[in-house]
Amino acid sequence: MFLYLVRHGEARQESEDSERGLTDDGMKSARRMGEFLSFMGTELDTVIHSTKKRARETAQAISESLRPKKEMREENGLAPNDDPAVWAARINAMEEDTAIVGHLPFLDRLLGLLVMGDAGRRIIDFKPVGTVCLKPADNGRWLITWVINPEVI
Repeated sequence: MFLYLVRHGEARQESEDSERGLTDDGMKSARRMGEFLSFMGTELDTVIHSTKKRARETAQAISESLRPKKEMREENGLAPNDDPAVWAARINAMEEDTAIVGHLPFLDRLLGLLVMGDAGRRIIDFKPVGTVCLKPADNGRWLITWVINPEVI
């Protein structure tokens, strides 16, 4: 199983869009990331995103190229300030290749918990549409396989 953590793309300011959908550049970057991940041979069973518009739009944009085998769905508990421990337990029970599209600081905290066992440990600098690929380790933790930020693609 591979787990992909994806930060949503660049979002509009609240004064411009109360739901904070993606900017044009944010949408382009998300599509480009999906194309790049597809080119790398990334295969997904499921794409999960938060209830916020910017995460849904990012998930849709990357799914255009990746075409998840099963589904793309919205889930609660992935908002910026939600507790990552709930999702860490769910992730540890998963068996399918899954992408989770979410927000900071939630993704930082989830990554720290999965890799280091400490939600307070920041491991990477998540850029908008930045993607981290993880795989389970033998000790119940997760290993970072690779990290891609949009400026390298």
